[in-house]
Amino acid sequence: MNKSLTKFRSTVLDHLLGLLWRQWSSLGVAGYSHAEETRVVDPEALLLLSLTVARHDPRLFDEVLAWLDINGAFLNVQRLQNLLKQYDFQAKAQLGSVAEWMGRKSNYAMKWKKLAAAFKLEPAQPLFFMKNGKPFPEPEDTEQTFFNHGLLRNPIKTRNLAQPFPTDGMSSLLLRLRALLGVNIRCEILCLLGSVDEIHPSVIAKRIGHAQRTTQNALAEMARSGVVQVRTRGREKIYALKPGVLDKLVRPDSETTPWVNSAPLFRALEILWLGVADPKRQEMDDLLLSSELRRVSKSMKPLLGDAGWGQPLRDESAYKGDKYAEVFFEDVMTLLVHRRLSS
Repeated sequence: MNKSLTKFRSTVLDHLLGLLWRQWSSLGVAGYSHAEETRVVDPEALLLLSLTVARHDPRLFDEVLAWLDINGAFLNVQRLQNLLKQYDFQAKAQLGSVAEWMGRKSNYAMKWKKLAAAFKLEPAQPLFFMKNGKPFPEPEDTEQTFFNHGLLRNPIKTRNLAQPFPTDGMSSLLLRLRALLGVNIRCEILCLLGSVDEIHPSVIAKRIGHAQRTTQNALAEMARSGVVQVRTRGREKIYALKPGVLDKLVRPDSETTPWVNSAPLFRALEILWLGVADPKRQEMDDLLLSSELRRVSKSMKPLLGDAGWGQPLRDESAYKGDKYAEVFFEDVMTLLVHRRLSS
């Protein structure tokens, strides 16, 4: 066993679970977080990362389910599908299971049932793993909605401690906009427009996870309200929020909206976790491990760039042989303790 990777894997898991607990707690999940979330939480991207990482924390996984039971009507199921496909998140079986479980709710069942039907049955495997990577014992009784998607877990019994999302604070801004305006693309557009001076429609579409045509049509309609402004730059149109109109809602501190491009960032973190948690890599020597971590780094870099994080991972080609593993460990730890992730 590679002791350096084993220790690093445990540290990465602790940091990722801390991030997930902090963001979910800010939205009403029952739990304790040491730090307050001051940025707008993207619930779809957060759910996709959680469905992978929280397999190693059953309590968090089920508290998220309890939260969805109360607040699931305010998730954009179409956007969930878009982000899953656009960034190739690996939680397909988990998402299908959750969607089928949510489909039992009569008030918004249909959209979740349609999502559940989009996923094929996978071979049966444990849903939950211990922090050391070993699977939980197979339960005597299984949750049918998860078993239908190839995942073995005990029947779901929520503790009913989750709360509706807060009606103030920046973390719940996107959900509050959906409660006010409906679950539609305009809510993500307003969050993003609040975070910039002005922006091109194609950039908006990529960052919020919607089709470019849908985004352009919504922006054109929103511009007629007078709340969204548009100017031409050659043959292009550039959009911005009209100053002073929605500032108390989306820019309450007279600063830009603290919106983070979470989808590519969280996909990069998912790649990181799956890369260091792979059981096969736990047995590799430093030379082979360095080669494998170069692959992980190359997959993460464009996503971190798209998320606006630049290139925090050093050039893997500059470190030959078995030297890169230690460099990767150092760079990832710098990334994980960065103020935008740790608080």
